[in-house]
Amino acid sequence: MELQYKIAIASHKRLSMIRKKTLTYLFKHHIVPTWVYIFVSPESYLEYKIALEPLGYNIIESKDTILKTRNHIIDYFDEGAAIIEIDDDLVDIQTTLKGQKNEPIKDLDYLIRSSFDMLGTSGIWGINSNINSFFADGKDKFGLYSIVNSFLGYYNDKRIILEVEEKEDWNRVCLAHQLRLPLLKRCGFGINTRYWKNPGGIQARYDFDRRVEVQAESALKLMEKFPGYCYTRTRKSGIIDLRFRRQKKKVSFNI
Repeated sequence: MELQYKIAIASHKRLSMIRKKTLTYLFKHHIVPTWVYIFVSPESYLEYKIALEPLGYNIIESKDTILKTRNHIIDYFDEGAAIIEIDDDLVDIQTTLKGQKNEPIKDLDYLIRSSFDMLGTSGIWGINSNINSFFADGKDKFGLYSIVNSFLGYYNDKRIILEVEEKEDWNRVCLAHQLRLPLLKRCGFGINTRYWKNPGGIQARYDFDRRVEVQAESALKLMEKFPGYCYTRTRKSGIIDLRFRRQKKKVSFNI
């Protein structure tokens, strides 16, 4: 039976951007609008509904924070459903192979289906968070690796309930690893987007300094809840990054 996946996009005050970027990208790759579910903040719902519902997109009135919205996505779809989450400001997905020129992928649907096929019947898969190919080895890896929310796929598991206001993607991976679900990182592909800089979205909720504070608070909560999983690095800008520690004990997955 052919996989029937759904695409979920969280969005807030970015109607023009989502049309110009993510939806244009999906249209370019012949993704049918009825496969796409846009989870919109209450403030933006009517505007999105009027503009996008006539085009065939599913417009869902969601929550007032990204954490609540991502949990709403998990709650909305059936258990075991194949879900793709994409940010509303995605520009492109490219190949990332060290020593080779990056190229835009030619078939998004094939990338999605082949990745779910590799994953099996449960778990999460993702790609590199950027298109910098200098450290990209191009390998497909199972294990405790970062999988960003900007573009990822998963079989819906309602046992996963996200708990931090920022770094929900790290929260998701930690919970999945704790549940012994497969985690697949496809390092031959990367996301082209502008983190932290596009207007709207989280940037419309609070300014840079407050976001740095929330990130630090979220990172601390995750390290307390999942001791031994990760550590922090701080950029010159003050932004807190998490890194996973190498796990000594191997985890066997049911796939």
